[in-house]
Amino acid sequence: MKHTKLQNMIGEALDRAPDSTDVTDVIDATATWFEFVLREIGITPSCIPTLLRWQYLQSELLEGEDE
Repeated sequence: MKHTKLQNMIGEALDRAPDSTDVTDVIDATATWFEFVLREIGITPSCIPTLLRWQYLQSELLEGEDE
């Protein structure tokens, strides 16, 4: 069975097989998040990688505010 580049990359990151349910769950959750972002703030697709990284970094910054 052939797998997409996305499946292979996420599988490698999670240390899972590209066709595992964990990979599918990550892809579904990420797609849902993209749909939310596009609907709510209407970003262009070229901004998505930067926004995804920023979202992760924001959680690290917010974590420091609780201290």
